[in-house]
Amino acid sequence: MFVSAQGDDTSPGTKGAPVKTLQHAIGLATHGRGHGEAATRRVYGCGGEFAEEITLPSGVDLWGGRLCDGGDWSYEGSFGGPEHPTIIAPPGGIPLRVIAAEKEGKTSTVFGVSIKAADASAPDGKSSIAVILSTGARAIVRESVIVAGNGKDGEPGKDAPTFRATGGTEGNDGASACTADAAEGALPVVTACDDGVESTGGYGGDGGLESGGDGTPGKPEPTENPEGKGSAGSGAGNSLCKDGEAGKEGLDAERADGAVGAGYLTEDGWMGIRGEDGKKGGVGQGGGGGGGSKSRGAMGTCPAGRPQAGAAGGSGGSGGCGGLGGKGGDYGGSSIGVVALQGSAVTLEATRVMTGNGGKGGVGGTAQPGGVGQYGGHGGVGYGTEMWEACKGGNGGAGGRGGDAGGGLGGSSYGVAAHSAYVGIGPDVPVQLGTAGDGGLAGNAAPDDEVGQGQAGDSMPYRQFDVPNPAPPR
Repeated sequence: MFVSAQGDDTSPGTKGAPVKTLQHAIGLATHGRGHGEAATRRVYGCGGEFAEEITLPSGVDLWGGRLCDGGDWSYEGSFGGPEHPTIIAPPGGIPLRVIAAEKEGKTSTVFGVSIKAADASAPDGKSSIAVILSTGARAIVRESVIVAGNGKDGEPGKDAPTFRATGGTEGNDGASACTADAAEGALPVVTACDDGVESTGGYGGDGGLESGGDGTPGKPEPTENPEGKGSAGSGAGNSLCKDGEAGKEGLDAERADGAVGAGYLTEDGWMGIRGEDGKKGGVGQGGGGGGGSKSRGAMGTCPAGRPQAGAAGGSGGSGGCGGLGGKGGDYGGSSIGVVALQGSAVTLEATRVMTGNGGKGGVGGTAQPGGVGQYGGHGGVGYGTEMWEACKGGNGGAGGRGGDAGGGLGGSSYGVAAHSAYVGIGPDVPVQLGTAGDGGLAGNAAPDDEVGQGQAGDSMPYRQFDVPNPAPPR
C-alpha cells in the first residue's frame, strides 16, 4: 500500500493512486482491499510529515522515506535517506503503537521514519512517549529517528482549607444552690467531627446536701496521660470542690512522605507516583466536668421553703477537631523514546534516539490548622456569701494541625523503558538523553528541606522495570 500526503483515502493505495493517511494504508495492508484480495502487509510512505497517531499490527511493515515525485517507490534509487524520512508527528498522543498480531511470531519492520512525540502528549497529559510496543508485539526499527519531547511538571497537591477546623462548644453552666431538690450537674457538650470522631466535655458534678458529686472526665481520653489532662473535678466534702482539668490538645500530624520509586509501565506508557497525602490532626480532648458543691455544713443553708440542694458543677468544654492534611504533589512527566511492555520484543538498528527532559514533581499541599477548644461551663453559685459555690468545667483541648503532604516523583528521561520484554540495541544506536526532573518538595517546606521531598527521576539509555502494572492511580 502506498501513502502520500497528496493522496486520497478513497484511492486504492497503488503507486499511481496512493492513499493520504498512514493509518488507512495500514488498515488496507492488514486486511486487503476487499474483493478477495490478499493482505499485502506492507506500507510504503513518501517522505514528508504525517500528523497522525499510528497503530501498527505486528507483521505489517512500514517503509518510509520513499521519493515519490517521479520515483518508482522501490527501494533502489527511491529511498530519500535519513534526511528525507516519513515523519510521524501527531500533535498529541503516542505517534507509533505496535500491537500483537493475531498469529504469534509476526514481526514488523519500521524503516526510514522519524517518529516525533510532542511535549507532554502522552495520555497522562504529562509524559512524552514516541513508541509503545503493547504486550506481545514485535518490531525491528532500522535507519530511523525516535524523538520524545519534554515531560511536564507535576501539579501541586491541593492545599487543605486555611481556616481552622471545626472548633469546640462551650460547656454548660451548673445550676445554682437552692434552685433544685436534686441539682444535676451540667450536661456535656459534644463536637462531632466530619470523620465521625467526637470530643465530649465531662458532666458536671451534682449538687448535694452533705457533699457534692464528682464530675466525669472529658473524652476521648488519651492513651498516655501522665499530666491528668481532662480529668474530672472532685465534689465538695470536708473541703471545697475542684475544677475539671483542661483537655489534652490533639496531636499534630507529621509531614507525609514524598513519592519513592521508578513509576510503572502501562498500556498508556508510563505512570508516576504521587506524594503521600497528609494525615488528619488529632481531635482535642474535652475538658473534665467540674465538681458539685453542697448546701449544709459550716456555712449558710438554703432558706426554708426553697429547694435544698447545693450548687452543681459546670460541664467541660469540648475540644476542637483535627485539621485536614494536604494532598500529595503530582508526579512530573517522563520523556521516553520506546516503551516495551511484557512479552514484547524490539530491536533498534542504525537508529537515533533522542529524549527530552523529565518534569519536576509537584509540591505537596499544605495542611489545615486544628479547631480551637472552648471554655468549660461555670459552676453554680452558692446561696448568699457564705455557701460554697460549685466548680467550673475544664476547657476543651485544641485540635491538632493536619499533616503537610509529600512531594511528587520527578520525571525521568529514558531511551528505552521495558518490563519483561526483549530489547536489542545495536552499537549503531546513539541515545541522546535529557535531564531528569527533581522530586517535588513537601507542603510548607523550605527549598533546602528534604523531609517529605519526592524522589528525583533518572536519566539513562535503558531502564528495566521489575514491578508489574499497578492498580489504577488514586
